[in-house]
Amino acid sequence: MKQHQHFGADAPADAGPPASGREGVPEADDLSKALRDVLTLTQLARAALAERLGMPLTNVEAVEHVLMAKGAGTPIGPAELSRRLGVTTAAGTQSVNRLVAEGHVVRAPHPHDGRRQVLDVTDSGFHHVMAELAPLLTVLFRAADDLTDAERAGAGKYMENLVAAYRAYLEGRQDG
Repeated sequence: MKQHQHFGADAPADAGPPASGREGVPEADDLSKALRDVLTLTQLARAALAERLGMPLTNVEAVEHVLMAKGAGTPIGPAELSRRLGVTTAAGTQSVNRLVAEGHVVRAPHPHDGRRQVLDVTDSGFHHVMAELAPLLTVLFRAADDLTDAERAGAGKYMENLVAAYRAYLEGRQDG
């Protein structure tokens, strides 16, 4: 993946942000630059995963949301999935219909509200996605293998701060 080492006209890693003359734009430090690279590479990896699975990216994201929600003990239905994907209910329903038709997802009655449905990933859908995703997860999980306890604590604190910042942004707060 050498072609994706740097973003922004092959600038050196220490080049800093381009001079834009725009006031109020914070200057990126080394951690911010590394985070930007991680976020960019994450998007590229998601697109590559979708291509390798032969699925639209939205459908891969839908399967991921269904799996994560179920894993958290809060299965979701088509309307909540649409909200999480940032699409209209109609577009979300189309994605669910395709995933059901392809055998990746099933609809089931909500356990407490018979008027609603919840979604679940089929065994074949899970294995189809994990066949491509597991190798990536393995190398990502190993990325921290050589960190000391102090480095892990520092990385963990940074990640907690990022989570708080994203949550604040999503809630419309600027105190993240």
